[in-house]
Amino acid sequence: MFDYNMILIDGTVDVDADTAATYASPTSTNRATATGAAVIDLNVGGTPASGLSVVLIIPALTSSTDYLIAQIEASDAVAFGSDVHVMTTFDVASATTGRILASECTAGLVVVRRFSTKERYVRATIAPTRGTGDGSFSYLKMFLTPYAFNVL
Repeated sequence: MFDYNMILIDGTVDVDADTAATYASPTSTNRATATGAAVIDLNVGGTPASGLSVVLIIPALTSSTDYLIAQIEASDAVAFGSDVHVMTTFDVASATTGRILASECTAGLVVVRRFSTKERYVRATIAPTRGTGDGSFSYLKMFLTPYAFNVL
């Protein structure tokens, strides 16, 4: 796929509302086996001036009122703590700012966002919420890349 050192969430764990309480945001550059997530060290100075793209891939889902809140955070401390900045959020429709509805993922979904930061560490935070479905967003993946683009 891409450079393993740039993968925020590796897709090895099923992300669903039933296990959301155990899906803690990463606080280490070591990948957590319980979540498949890790903090990415961008080194001193953060992203290049042109920034980085973050790509979220969600497999095909059934239509329901479940939703996922996902965002990218940055900090100069690997454990994050109190000095955390939200770089970008993910959504598809402006009526659901910051939320991805399961009904928007029935054929699968790829969302690309671009951001730049001077902070050294970046992580993804996600929170699946059950509506009328099973609350699952399956084995989603999220990674950083300098050269992402949407395909028409």
